[in-house]
Amino acid sequence: MATRFVEAVEKQEASMTSVASLQEIAETIQGDALQYARSRFTQPLRAAELAEVLQRHDFVDYFKFSVAENVARTLAAFDEHVQAVHYFDPTLASDAATYHGAPDTTVNLLIQVGSNSAALKSFIAALDGALTQQARTLPSPVFASLASTLNTILITEEDVVQKRGYAALLSSLYLKPRQVW
Repeated sequence: MATRFVEAVEKQEASMTSVASLQEIAETIQGDALQYARSRFTQPLRAAELAEVLQRHDFVDYFKFSVAENVARTLAAFDEHVQAVHYFDPTLASDAATYHGAPDTTVNLLIQVGSNSAALKSFIAALDGALTQQARTLPSPVFASLASTLNTILITEEDVVQKRGYAALLSSLYLKPRQVW
């Protein structure tokens, strides 16, 4: 009986360490993305208040791209079945050049995998939860009300070859995703 209790406590501690590590990863991804987005602007905007720049569509676009790159590296390090990660943003399509309303904060990723795995899907869901929780700390009503940060779509090599579903975007002329890993 005592052995089972000790094993349960060890599992719980390992789980808590994983959650803490995942939250640290989310903090790092967000911090790097904010720094990258600020670096894309001239000095007056670099020094502007975070709440002010988070209202700018161009700042949020740079922020999302950096989040996509960092998430891609994280996923590739976690699962060997990840073959490529592509970022796409429907708001950047040629016919969506004029912004209206609040910036879209969703990070859209096509993740090309050798095989779908429950472990990868579970990790993506956990990472999305940590990123969303971290994003809610930003001084912006758009980020404060987030339900999810990532929109991840898993595709296989067969999907790419047959241009099936979202994999067809890889050969799109109008909304070609950018490979980030």
